[in-house]
Amino acid sequence: MNLTTLSSASSPSETTLSPAAARNKSKHQPGKDLDLPLKLQMASALAASGYYSRVNVLLSATSSRGLADVTDIDVLAIRYDLMFNRDAVAVSCKSGASKTLSPAREAFYLRGVLDYVEASQGVAAFSGKPVAPHLRDLGQRLGILMLSGGEIGQWCEHLTNGLSNPGYFQDAAFEDYIKSWTRLRNEGLADYLHTDYWFHFDFRNFQNLITHIRKMTFKFNGKEEWQNVIAWDVAAHLCLTVFDLCRQVRMLGLSSIIDTTAAYLFGGAASFKARRDLYTRVQQLLASTGVAGKGGPPLPPLEPTYSQYLAELAVRFIERPHSAILVPIIIQDNFWRVLGARGVPGREDKNFLAAEKLTQDLLDFVKTATGSVWMPRL
Repeated sequence: MNLTTLSSASSPSETTLSPAAARNKSKHQPGKDLDLPLKLQMASALAASGYYSRVNVLLSATSSRGLADVTDIDVLAIRYDLMFNRDAVAVSCKSGASKTLSPAREAFYLRGVLDYVEASQGVAAFSGKPVAPHLRDLGQRLGILMLSGGEIGQWCEHLTNGLSNPGYFQDAAFEDYIKSWTRLRNEGLADYLHTDYWFHFDFRNFQNLITHIRKMTFKFNGKEEWQNVIAWDVAAHLCLTVFDLCRQVRMLGLSSIIDTTAAYLFGGAASFKARRDLYTRVQQLLASTGVAGKGGPPLPPLEPTYSQYLAELAVRFIERPHSAILVPIIIQDNFWRVLGARGVPGREDKNFLAAEKLTQDLLDFVKTATGSVWMPRL
């Protein structure tokens, strides 16, 4: 992980100016990431072990101009339990052997990052720096696994022992992934996923992502590889947000899913009630003044048009949690297959087949909610 300069701000909402242009203008071109091979090695092992894994996840905090970049997580691996609770592993990767590289400082720093992103486990990997026994004890007290040298490869081998190698996170494929997103470098979608998504990680991601996708549906017809890469990547982000909704519905009761879904999209029951009351008062005011009378134009609906469809999707996920929690893994597999990976072997058990059906349901939802003419199919 690396601290970044607090010079680039990103917008926390749809209503303010997109930060893409400002960020791209103010950022200098980064040098070569010397830790990247180690990051890809760790991400590959975790992904093959059943985690949805990402590299270089940017973390932000609020500033006077919106959001500001603070640091990043070298590797973030996520999976979910049957109650749709998130279990995450954050990994710090250091390939250097400089005297200024302090495993102790990195361990304390990673502990803070774990708390910030609510990750349960941390791994600090130092490929060129030995870790003294007393620092391993420090890592144990902080809940961080400290690895050095050959231990890193050994740990990765243990994670994937007995599993097929799907070929994720290969150097060339990862480079193609980065190039795919550079085609949208000036679009709000790319900027939002890079920064705002991981800061919010809640209801705000749903409407914001749907809005961003709607603005650029005309660019996607599925005829080019990079479009498939982007579509699968966006679907994965939306899937994690659907899980957040499922967790709330599960806690509040399936019988109230319609109200819970609507409330979720507006940030909670209190916020939704306030907006609904305001909406009703505006309707009454317009009717009393004759602005909105019989035959006149009605107010646009308060809830997004896809709310009902989203509630139905959440029900399908909740009714088959064993299958639903596999959806990010299936998306990840198809994502890397587009980039040339061999992927995991197919399965014919009912649970996995149901997971594939739920994955397609999610893709169909994205297509309907955004008005897209195309989305990938399994």
